[in-house]
Amino acid sequence: MKIYTKIILDKNDNLLLEEYFQYEGLVINLMGIHYDYKSTRSAKLMEKQAKREKKLAERKAKRMAKEGNKKDEDKPKTLDASKPITLDFLTNPDKE
Repeated sequence: MKIYTKIILDKNDNLLLEEYFQYEGLVINLMGIHYDYKSTRSAKLMEKQAKREKKLAERKAKRMAKEGNKKDEDKPKTLDASKPITLDFLTNPDKE
């Protein structure tokens, strides 16, 4: 049986070069270990999930560094229930 290592064809499918060796024996012994999709699927999924989590963590860290402690400063002010709401309170923009 010929086992081809290199075949070169021109644009008209004419054979320019062929490199091969003769093999006598079982084909199963000739072939190496081949992994199919099912055997590596779980490992690939775990790598993909780790990569996704790493990317999300980097984005979150970058966003936090960019914003700083904005969340602490932007606390919404609640109204005191014991004080009455006056027209001056509603219309005066300078009053806190």
